[in-house]
Amino acid sequence: MKNWFFILFLLICFFTAQKHPALAARLDSIQLVIDQDQLILPGETFKIGIIAYKRNGKIRKTFGMPGGRTLWWKYKVEVVGGTDFGGRITVNEQLKPSIGKYISIEAYPRRQPKLKRKVFVPLNYETAIAFQPTTSFDKAPGCRFDGEVVSLFNNKVVQIYDKLRRKKEADNFLFIPQGGDWDNGKFTIDPDFRNINNHRVGLVVNSKTNQAVSDTFSILLDYKHDYRLNLYGRSGYSGHNGSDGSDGSAGYHGGYGGNGRNGEYGENGPDIGVWVDLYHDSILNEPLLYVYAENLWTGKDYRYLINPDGGRLSVSSTGGRGGDGGDGGDGGDGGDGRDGEIWFEKRIEKRTVSKPFTEKRTVTETKTITNSDGEQEEVEVEKEIEVIVYKDVEEEFEIKIRHQGPGEDGGDGGWGGAGGFAGGGGYGGHISLFFTDDARPYQNLISASSNGGPGGKNGDGGDGGRRGDGGDGNPDGSDGRSGGSGPSRFGWADDGWDGSIEVESTDEFFFYTPSE
Repeated sequence: MKNWFFILFLLICFFTAQKHPALAARLDSIQLVIDQDQLILPGETFKIGIIAYKRNGKIRKTFGMPGGRTLWWKYKVEVVGGTDFGGRITVNEQLKPSIGKYISIEAYPRRQPKLKRKVFVPLNYETAIAFQPTTSFDKAPGCRFDGEVVSLFNNKVVQIYDKLRRKKEADNFLFIPQGGDWDNGKFTIDPDFRNINNHRVGLVVNSKTNQAVSDTFSILLDYKHDYRLNLYGRSGYSGHNGSDGSDGSAGYHGGYGGNGRNGEYGENGPDIGVWVDLYHDSILNEPLLYVYAENLWTGKDYRYLINPDGGRLSVSSTGGRGGDGGDGGDGGDGGDGRDGEIWFEKRIEKRTVSKPFTEKRTVTETKTITNSDGEQEEVEVEKEIEVIVYKDVEEEFEIKIRHQGPGEDGGDGGWGGAGGFAGGGGYGGHISLFFTDDARPYQNLISASSNGGPGGKNGDGGDGGRRGDGGDGNPDGSDGRSGGSGPSRFGWADDGWDGSIEVESTDEFFFYTPSE
């Protein structure tokens, strides 16, 4: 009954609205609203709003606007140059560069398409950009730093792109490194100063929304850096572990574990030659140390420019670590002894048992009859009956007697293998330092160390195998013996010896020529 009243109420409201349009409060017009302080860029999303004006003077706003409650499904939104999703417009990525371009937005109530409104929305573009580092760094070859781009747009909005390692932000710009490398949001100064013109590196950043806008971030190197040249001998290979012994089959002994292999000796650190010269740099207008270093075993060279006012170089040659000795293999478990053989003996025996029998017996009982005189009298009558009686009877029966043979002895566990010896550490390489007369006062800025490599760890012996259990029987078999653990080579092998360091003089050999 309540449902009928509710339906009747809705019908009354409907017909009343049809007779009185003012009560229906139909829409009179709509307005598209776009906040001009938001950026409208290719590949990015911005918001729009719709204000509906009713004939009764009331207004309604879409969700997302202050006080907005109207659902977006009540409107049809069509975009040329982008896509719409509930009042969020995504501009096509292909509209880069965006300067001088626009998109069109057309919207109308789904029930009143005649109230259609269309606007042309110009795209924003950058009028200026600036690249700046966000991490500290030394102005020297091989150093790196993160950075960000600060962009100023034509609507005076400033946006900072500080996550340039992400493709979405980095794709807004074209990065052109000079004297270095730009990768994943980081600029790395070329490690070889010979690839850098006149001690200056830079990064050119071009805007993709407005190709006429760019910025060049330039750095004049000062070579105040703590350089390090660390060379190592190859570490020795560790010895292989010994193989485990196989488990014994029933009643057999377990196999012995294999011995661990010895580790290799670490390779000696390479010999290094270092030549140091001092010259006056005409571009920086200050003295610089030129250092040429060479791995005398491979011929690979390394070159450095060092500012005596804050720069230095550490050179080291370290012997390789000795390989660890292999661990001995575990002994195999002894096999359990087989149980003794079981068989049964059949035998016929006699026994006396009590069994029931049926017998017939005659008994006398008193019975009342009527005699010939018509009188009742009692007479004795004999009667034959059957009774059950128990008698002892001798009978034969078959029995089974269980027999079991002796159990088999269990096998012994195998012995664990011995651990291998570790290899000793390699020796530190010989380092020769050569200074020209004018570079000799800065000898303290070039430090050298040559250390032997650490020795490897000796191998552990393998565990002995488990003893095999004796088999069940008459009598039971004996248990086997557990295998002993293999000998361990406790401790570590010897460290390699430190190498020698010599300091000698040399003639001047370097002359820096600035690039054209």
